[in-house]
Amino acid sequence: MMPQLEQLRGGLQLGLRAARGFARVMEDEIGDRLGNALPATKDEVAQRSVMDDLLQNHAPEGQLPIPHLRSVQLPGVDFESSNCVNFLVDFEFEGRRADLPKTAYVKIPCAETWPRVFANTLGYWSLECLFCSRIAPHIPIRIPNVYAVAERGSRFILVMENLNESLDARMFINRDMAAGTTPERAERVLETFAALHAHFWGWDRTQREALLPREFDTYRSRRSKRVTPMLNYAALDRAHKAAPDLVTERIVETCKRTVDRWDAVLDAWFHGPMTLCHGDSHLGNCFEYEEGGRTRVGMIDFQAVQWNKGMRDVQYFLINSMEPEVLAENEETLIRGYCEALASHGIDLPFADAFEQYRAFSYQTLMVGVVPLGLAGLTERNETVLAVTRRSTAAVERLGFREWVEQL
Repeated sequence: MMPQLEQLRGGLQLGLRAARGFARVMEDEIGDRLGNALPATKDEVAQRSVMDDLLQNHAPEGQLPIPHLRSVQLPGVDFESSNCVNFLVDFEFEGRRADLPKTAYVKIPCAETWPRVFANTLGYWSLECLFCSRIAPHIPIRIPNVYAVAERGSRFILVMENLNESLDARMFINRDMAAGTTPERAERVLETFAALHAHFWGWDRTQREALLPREFDTYRSRRSKRVTPMLNYAALDRAHKAAPDLVTERIVETCKRTVDRWDAVLDAWFHGPMTLCHGDSHLGNCFEYEEGGRTRVGMIDFQAVQWNKGMRDVQYFLINSMEPEVLAENEETLIRGYCEALASHGIDLPFADAFEQYRAFSYQTLMVGVVPLGLAGLTERNETVLAVTRRSTAAVERLGFREWVEQL
């Protein structure tokens, strides 16, 4: 069992952060009445004066100046999201330049109170804003260009490139992830991971801190280290009751043993060279596009970007996005392919080391199923959560994760 003092400390820390998150949300409700909160609805954001201010005064550093807007329209195109409202806007600028976008992809918080409180408690909206304003220019793979980033109180507004306009990209959504992907597509995704990871591989602490400070680390920052295991612990029994055929008593016991050994688990996860990871690297956050006669993969939605081992992204994608029997048949080949792709960028990761890391990180995918399953209301699509949980429980059992924990 988790020591009583640790439960108390973790519960207190989680409670305080949740209270602060709730307070921030309520302050913005008051700010609406006073007129000093960020716009909260599609209609408010799509006002010409609001969008023009965003593009002129909240563009990331280094962004080229653009003309003022003549008009902004809502074409009525919305996109699926678990915790945000994502939609398109149509632009008409005062100047006439071929490089000016005709549309943009806009992302704002959802209207429901609980997901907003949860996001502000864990800080993943702030992390995405940090990524878009500071980190995005350093990313070597294709991601959306960022036109504007605004954050105030509990709210944010991101204005980004519409990839369907510029690339004619094929976007994936959570339903695609729930349906399961193919080994061929998985191979393309892992090639993209290798390019991303190789670029930041082995950065020292000073370099990492300058780009993405440790205070944003979900697992190791002072404000989060005890919150993450406590959140898992709090969700376990509820998840077992919600889906006892998936979150079995054995799975619950495996999770509790992991939380009991949390410090040792963290030491193992973060020992050795690290790189920049996407952190939420499932199929729903990928897109495909054609370049040079090849189908390539880019990524969106960096709400969980983190310093970690590259295999963290690899296992998260494979376990989340592939049916267990398909994964089991192709797992070794795909991991070897990732190691070979790294080698093409000058990075040496032996397969044996890669597979051991893959096994160790499988628990992080399990957490992503258990937490929303146990704490209802954190996602809009139950079938996706159930698919992820089914695949992740199968993976931790097949890979012997429990035995890995017990030998720490």
